[in-house]
Amino acid sequence: MNKIKSLTLLSSILLGSLTANAADFLDTSAPENVFNIGARVGFNLSNNSIDNTPYFKMNLSKWGTGFDAGVVCDINIRNFISIQPGFFYQSRSNDYAYIYTALGGDIEYYGHTRHYTFNVPILASLRLNPTDNIRWSIDFGPYFEFGLDGSDKDLSIDTKYKEDYYASRKSFDIGLKMGTGLEFFDHYYFGIHYLAGCRNIWKEDFDGRNKAWTFTLGYNF
Repeated sequence: MNKIKSLTLLSSILLGSLTANAADFLDTSAPENVFNIGARVGFNLSNNSIDNTPYFKMNLSKWGTGFDAGVVCDINIRNFISIQPGFFYQSRSNDYAYIYTALGGDIEYYGHTRHYTFNVPILASLRLNPTDNIRWSIDFGPYFEFGLDGSDKDLSIDTKYKEDYYASRKSFDIGLKMGTGLEFFDHYYFGIHYLAGCRNIWKEDFDGRNKAWTFTLGYNF
């Protein structure tokens, strides 16, 4: 009889502990602050695709590097869910190599691009608490991108030129941003996100999309 009582008591303690830990992991209580501001800075790997038209004999695009700097605002609905708009200034780059047939011969282009944008994501962010001092976020939502300036440098042996990046590409893009992040001690942040463009960025002849990985450090005030 005493063993049964002891087992019952132990089971109750374990169940209570698991319930408390689950509640801490997914905290559904009201937030202490409705709004929080954070600063972000980091680097990115970016590229844009171009379709394989019948004219191409070779079509290669290499990921390039750039930087991100911006701010985010958490609109806290509950402690486990937030809406996070942001505003980022970004640089992006890539290298390319195209060989296509025209006018009875092969034309080769080898070049490098770099462009600058304002990027405005609006993310839904699920917040979980693995430990007391670590908060884990899972983010997903749309972004809107506004092109500012850029260059496209052709490095081919026969025909070197430099033109405006947006001469052949659209300056506005919309896409999806998704990723995850960790916040330490309520202030220090590290995040990784993928941005997938949903709009054809080429003005004519081709079809392609923007894409990027971002790696971000931050401080939440």
